[in-house]
Amino acid sequence: MREEPLRLLAGAAAGALAAVADSEQWSDVRTRVAAVLAPDLADLVSARLDEARGRLVAAPRVRLDLARAEFTTEWRGSIHTMLWERPEAARPLRAVLHEVGPALPRTVGDYAAGARR
Repeated sequence: MREEPLRLLAGAAAGALAAVADSEQWSDVRTRVAAVLAPDLADLVSARLDEARGRLVAAPRVRLDLARAEFTTEWRGSIHTMLWERPEAARPLRAVLHEVGPALPRTVGDYAAGARR
């Protein structure tokens, strides 16, 4: 698989995780993404994602967009590395993103609404 599609997929996955970090969807999306990316290390990946999520949700409201961007940047690189090591995970990761995609917030306003839930 070429490098660019993996990088784009990693960015999409990281963005999806950032989008649901402060919502009820977090646990499901995190678990599914971790299981696809690192089946043998899913618990470890989930724990690392939870740590990064903790930093994001602890950010003051005025800094939330920046915190989401930082989360996305951090995890885009990590997810890209996992995909590079296991390119066969790309197809199931796309499937997970396709399944959860309709429920993801689409605008900054949607993010703010999710934070109030």
